Amino acid sequence: MKICLEEIGSPYETVLIDLQNKPDDFLNLYSRANPIPNARAKVPVLEVVSEDESERNVVITESLVVADYVAESFPDAGLIPATSEGRATMRLFSELCGSSSFSYWNILRARGDDEKFQSAVEEFKQALINTNTFLEKKGDPQGPFLFGEQFTLAECNAAPFVQRACNILPAFTSGEEGGTSASSVVDPIKICEEQGLLRLKKWIIATLARPSVKSVEIKEEDMIQSVSKMLQRFAEIK
Repeated sequence: MKICLEEIGSPYETVLIDLQNKPDDFLNLYSRANPIPNARAKVPVLEVVSEDESERNVVITESLVVADYVAESFPDAGLIPATSEGRATMRLFSELCGSSSFSYWNILRARGDDEKFQSAVEEFKQALINTNTFLEKKGDPQGPFLFGEQFTLAECNAAPFVQRACNILPAFTSGEEGGTSASSVVDPIKICEEQGLLRLKKWIIATLARPSVKSVEIKEEDMIQSVSKMLQRFAEIK
């Protein structure tokens, strides 16, 4: 969502929420976005403040829905393809090759069990192979992104997951954060090189280098701390 806001150039304010201790004003705001009773309040929530005090502010939740709203509200930003076929391709990419293709949790939770770890790594590699295939078959070869030189919601929605995977996986499989050996290090870029996924490598590098993506990137040490806490919770539940 923040990448979309950076792309359109509209001013915005970020309010951080402690999800372990959600304040009442956030819970009330979320209930306006999602009226389903007893729904678990989660982020992000976008509140669009109207300049006309007689109009009620717009409140929206769910990442992909928020991103769509922002992109459609600012069509000149070029985040949505002009044709219906292009829009369908963009949304299909998000569905098939978005967050799921760069999920690292199965790998991290399998550390210490070689069989499960290798199985999780192979599953991750296959997801990258599938994404590369999509880019080769459906993408525009004239540029690094899905639509060539046009940066769209396809990249906006996937970029945060790509960032985390490219930072978290090498850190947590290198031995420093619990990896077993140098041979077990998992690095999405290196996998692309080893598997010959040249289209995907170009896409990853260009997406991570996009100014809007870089501007909202979380510091690596903060990513590691957050993931460490989450893994600890998983271990306690288990």
